[in-house]
Amino acid sequence: MTRASKEEAFETAAWEVFSTIGMDAATVRDIVSLSRVSPGSIYNYYKTKEKIFDILLVKVIERNKNMVRQSHCPPDTLESMLTKSFQAVLRALSTLKGAARFFEINQHHIRARLFTMNETRDMLENLKQDILASLPRNSLTPDRLDFIAATLLTIGLESFLYMARDPLLNVDETARLSGAMAAGNVRGAMAFLCAAQPAEARKASRPHSPEI
Repeated sequence: MTRASKEEAFETAAWEVFSTIGMDAATVRDIVSLSRVSPGSIYNYYKTKEKIFDILLVKVIERNKNMVRQSHCPPDTLESMLTKSFQAVLRALSTLKGAARFFEINQHHIRARLFTMNETRDMLENLKQDILASLPRNSLTPDRLDFIAATLLTIGLESFLYMARDPLLNVDETARLSGAMAAGNVRGAMAFLCAAQPAEARKASRPHSPEI
């Protein structure tokens, strides 16, 4: 077997193991046994089960990132853009064998890794550009924009985890609900920030009382 074919065998086996019993319960031996590849190779290529898990998660996020990019149409409103993004991700994950169980049983590991991954940062940068194209910029400082984008991404994750617990839920309906909720949250945040600006300006312009 070539190295590429061995890696494919290990990763396919790891996906099945992680989707069945979760990474916490899984062992390298479980993955090797299912892959039917010699044990020495897995330590040469990956060292640990965590490394394989990270590689699988990156591949899933890359797939979702591409699906989201393809779903966008430039004239979209914020709500339309978010709904299409959620729809693309939910459809992609719903048709990926084992994905629902993989995310549900390993969600604590996924949450811990999600915002530290380069692939997630790329998604957040794209999302921030979409937000800026749909909203007035004068109220959005970089840290506020980061927070809003991260919150929207989290809504997408929670939507899929919710569907993972109930596979009979309708993907399109869930995406529309998630898109409406996410857009409503952004509009509420912007209204809060715009209302806060005059108060902050008044506070900044208020003369300081001399110390006694």
